[in-house]
Amino acid sequence: MRPIGEFTGANISLLDFKKNIIFISLILLLSGACSHAGTDKNGISQFSDNTDDYKGVSLFSFLNPYPVVKSFFTNMDPVGFNEALGDALSQAPRTDNLGTIRALESAMLQSRTAVQTLSLGLADMIEKMQTSNPAAYSSIQPVFEKIRHYKKPVVRNLMPLGANQLLIEYNTKTANQVATSIHDTADLLVDPDTVDTLHDIEDFLYKGLRKNTTFRTGVESLLGGFFAPSLLTDRTLKEGFISLIYDFGEMMYKAAGFEDQMTPQTSFKNFIINSENFFTANTTSPVELSANEYSTNAAYNSPGGILKPAELRTMLRDLFVTIKGLIFAQGDVTVNVLKETAKNAYLLDFMRNSSGSSQTFKDLLQLDGDGRNRQTDVESRPLSSLETLFIVLTLADNYGYRWNPAQTTHNALTDAAPFTTGGELTLGDAMFSMGSVIGSGDSFNFKNITELSRTSSKVFRDGSVYKIGFNTRVLSILEAVSRGETQQITDPAAEATFDKLYNKTVPWMLDWIVKVTLEGYGPYYSQTDSGGQPIAPNGDPLQYQPSWNTSKYYVQIDPGTGGERRIYLGGVDQTAASAVLTNKGFYSITETAPAPIPVASAEEAFYKNLQWLLYEKRFVAVLPVRAKLAATVTYQEALFITAIGNGIMGMMNLSPNCGPLKDDCTNFNGFWQKKGTPIKSFDSGTQAGPWVVQDTNFQDLSNEPGDSVFLVEGWGYGLAGNEGFQVTAVYSALFPLLIPDPTTVYGMIPPVVSQNAGVIKQLGFLGTTDTPASQVNTNWNKRNRLTPFIVALAKALGDDAKSDANPLHPRNPYKLFTGLAEIFSRPYVYYGPDQTYGPNGVYDSNVSPIQGTGISSPGPSFIQIRTVGIASGLRNPKATPVEYKASKNYRTLLSVLIEGTSTPTSTDRNRMTDGPLDLLSKTDILSGLIKFTTNLGDPAKSDARDKVMDGLSGILNQTKLWSDCGGEANFQTNCPNQFAIDEGIDWLVFRIADKYDDRPRNDLYDPAWVKIDDLVRRIRDYVSRSSGWSLVKSLDFLLDLLLDIQLTAGEISNTLDLISSLFYVGDDIDPNNTALDTRTYTLSDILTTSLPPVLDSMAPYGRNLYATGYQLGKPGSFFSFLEKNASMSSTYSVEELFENTKVLLRSDMIQTSLMDNRAFLYSAGTLIGLFGDIYERGRRFSGADAFFYDNWNDGQPTSTYWDDLNAIFSLR
Repeated sequence: MRPIGEFTGANISLLDFKKNIIFISLILLLSGACSHAGTDKNGISQFSDNTDDYKGVSLFSFLNPYPVVKSFFTNMDPVGFNEALGDALSQAPRTDNLGTIRALESAMLQSRTAVQTLSLGLADMIEKMQTSNPAAYSSIQPVFEKIRHYKKPVVRNLMPLGANQLLIEYNTKTANQVATSIHDTADLLVDPDTVDTLHDIEDFLYKGLRKNTTFRTGVESLLGGFFAPSLLTDRTLKEGFISLIYDFGEMMYKAAGFEDQMTPQTSFKNFIINSENFFTANTTSPVELSANEYSTNAAYNSPGGILKPAELRTMLRDLFVTIKGLIFAQGDVTVNVLKETAKNAYLLDFMRNSSGSSQTFKDLLQLDGDGRNRQTDVESRPLSSLETLFIVLTLADNYGYRWNPAQTTHNALTDAAPFTTGGELTLGDAMFSMGSVIGSGDSFNFKNITELSRTSSKVFRDGSVYKIGFNTRVLSILEAVSRGETQQITDPAAEATFDKLYNKTVPWMLDWIVKVTLEGYGPYYSQTDSGGQPIAPNGDPLQYQPSWNTSKYYVQIDPGTGGERRIYLGGVDQTAASAVLTNKGFYSITETAPAPIPVASAEEAFYKNLQWLLYEKRFVAVLPVRAKLAATVTYQEALFITAIGNGIMGMMNLSPNCGPLKDDCTNFNGFWQKKGTPIKSFDSGTQAGPWVVQDTNFQDLSNEPGDSVFLVEGWGYGLAGNEGFQVTAVYSALFPLLIPDPTTVYGMIPPVVSQNAGVIKQLGFLGTTDTPASQVNTNWNKRNRLTPFIVALAKALGDDAKSDANPLHPRNPYKLFTGLAEIFSRPYVYYGPDQTYGPNGVYDSNVSPIQGTGISSPGPSFIQIRTVGIASGLRNPKATPVEYKASKNYRTLLSVLIEGTSTPTSTDRNRMTDGPLDLLSKTDILSGLIKFTTNLGDPAKSDARDKVMDGLSGILNQTKLWSDCGGEANFQTNCPNQFAIDEGIDWLVFRIADKYDDRPRNDLYDPAWVKIDDLVRRIRDYVSRSSGWSLVKSLDFLLDLLLDIQLTAGEISNTLDLISSLFYVGDDIDPNNTALDTRTYTLSDILTTSLPPVLDSMAPYGRNLYATGYQLGKPGSFFSFLEKNASMSSTYSVEELFENTKVLLRSDMIQTSLMDNRAFLYSAGTLIGLFGDIYERGRRFSGADAFFYDNWNDGQPTSTYWDDLNAIFSLR
């Protein structure tokens, strides 16, 4: 059969067809529901003309008792109606018009009982709206009237199915395919899972809109935000919301994998298989012959300590808590983080029309932690950059250890809990990372040196006693302008005075990123105030300091003669009896940018400041010590260690320069690692190096990106200790103490952190290339477009932390961030003994970098990461670079969302990026989310933002875990009207862990997987922008309609009351008492009981319905005629229409079980069947099945169908 889009005629002439079109008119108007008065097919009694005492259904009067419904038809022009209908149907193939007639006949006769039940259900729903809350029903009538008079066609635009899609379906599918799809839909509706799901939805709506007033208030606030005054004219937020939903559907059209080699269906099936294997427990059975990876591998099921397992239910619950924390203030968070993030993001104008975030996300899936392409680079690591980022964040959030300063015989950690600092690097960690002599058999070791110095009270910083020990937090000793938010401390023995938050590595780094990108601490800017002064994106004046001084340091020494003397940083001494010198003891620091630099855009300023922080910002630390600088001396000297790193990446490489062969630390002391020049100028003819130059400032501050320098100064009074002021005479002993084995040292930053720092670079620009600020424009297309939003989030967390009046920052809102990282790091994160001591933490001097005497064994246990070289310890300072990388032999939840396994039994990745997250990366969902959230931060939309966020907060406040209410058994008792997210999680996990246990893993096309195929197809069909079946376009129109009619808060409340009334029957005496409600499932019953038989009965004619429906529904055709002309009389109200329709649906003529002329459905179906016979067989004048014989021939009845119709349409 030719496609109907090409149809130009029929088997009969157009004129003949139009002569018969009156039959079709009767059918589609249902005025064809006239019934026969008897069973004789040969007489005029077949049709009644009301000339006798007729008791059945009458053709022209059956709607008389329902004047409101009838008014839709009484004002129409019959000629115009017939012409519009005839013109439409004449374009459809004859067989399809006939099929449409048969479909209507079948619906009215074959599924008559179901149609009656459906009618009763609809009537019940109307009555519930009328009676459950009469006040709300009455108050909502003005809204209905606004909709009735809306400027655009409402019914057509709310219909999810358009005429063009009918044409596509007709032209691309056979009759059997269409029939099967309709039968499948009917089967889906009667499926017990569907019934349960619809009941759950109704229970949720009833509880949320009727029982739980807090949740209900949240919904009202949320809807009030969507219809806030600021959104009535500016629809960008609405359009963004709709685009997000559309893109979710479009995701199902994408192909997964870096070569687009996998269908979405297969991608999701692989995810289910891997999730079941790695994240759910199983037992052996005839179906599951062996236990899975989760059940047999302790890394997944028993991480140790208080850590949670990598079990799917547990991870999803923890994810819910994290997501809830973004919106609902709880624990360490006191603000709506998402709300504040939106406001922060809006400060960056380029985020208001954000794009490219999805491409960045895709790149993070394809690249490894060092920016190498995992598919093409043989040097790349198996783990993606995204996975690595979360693992490194978890590592940094836990790395930091305590030391016993009194134990000086070995380099082991303290032997008394607590062993860790909770993510705060200590000076002891830095010394251990460089392999320094921490403890020894004699007194010449760094622990003894620093402890004696600390207790001497002879070391001063800015005039105050300055105490440094092995438990001093590294970030607290940074110089003020590079220290950031961290509070400095003066005594490591007084931990109660420590900064509780910004001594932690992750909060400190995130805060610095915020400072330089949003708060003006970087040199680049694009805005000025009214006076022409540079300002930061947050509106504050630029805070950038191009030059600054370190604190002032000096050490007091007693040479034995003349009293104590002060030795200043830089090589100056004076008697302690004199006033402190105001211009000595510090170094001047100039940043790489000598002055603020204007740039063309806020986006350029953002990325240049970020890269400046990573590669150029001067991070400076000065470590002053009063000590004996050799084992053979008896006197004290002054030791100053000054370390400078250009940017965060420079800090990662911070270590003494020991020359190109790493064997001459003394002579390269004070030389820049990259530039290779000394930080102080010296006379090579008379001076050994920059460390001997007295009383001078720095002359050469390298501007090389990522460069670093380590300057060790020792000052004293000669070999006897009482001579003239000079460089220490025992210089040669210092470096063997500080860095005994230069060939194996990575630097002061623990190598497990520094050797994974490549992933930090990916926050700025993707790939392996270093991108300092000067190269930003060159590498512009490689910028990480997700970072600005992450920074906006980090600022929200930081602002919340700083809002506390306590300067020590006792709350840690960043737990939201690090908690998310920990979830996505399972099963890499575990609790176990420190392998640095030896196998299983048992000390063995032959294999362990732990050295000395009196070492406790086994070593302490703490949280660690499963690296390649974990067997030799996470803290091992001498492993190979690859040993600090995360092992490939474990799978995180992110990893199975990114890709499948290399083989069906492997624990390694296939590197194909063929998982659901790759599908996500090929849409604009992420970009859309960021754009939507950013624009919600617009101050002009504060009314919408506040209501939306308050609404979400209220809703999430009422959504809890079982554990929040005493466990699953007690939830309904303790929290009867709240919602348990566990139920939804269990529903999902059941379908992954249990329901698919019997699905074949090696045949993903097996019919057992059909529900996954159907799910993907339905999401694609009903949600995507390109699908003609999309429900989203109806939602889009509905939102526009509601914005246009401008719902008030009262109307929103009444609408919700009306919706909730569909799910219960209230008590007659006390309708407001929810305890007396009777729950009903009318809507579920309609969809799962009444509708499926109707669909099944019409399914064989589905393709015919598509053809006729297309011709009727295309623009300008019959339905357009109805839209213009079929209007309810202005004398009636919508309220009267509901009442009239309810009475009609319950009327005896529809609900009767009789099969005679009193039954509307039976009569209409029978007559439509007869019309079908007439249409099918034509106007033949002879033959047993001929209808239109002319009764003039001998032996034929005197009354024919022709006479009957003539009597009705002409004589009457």
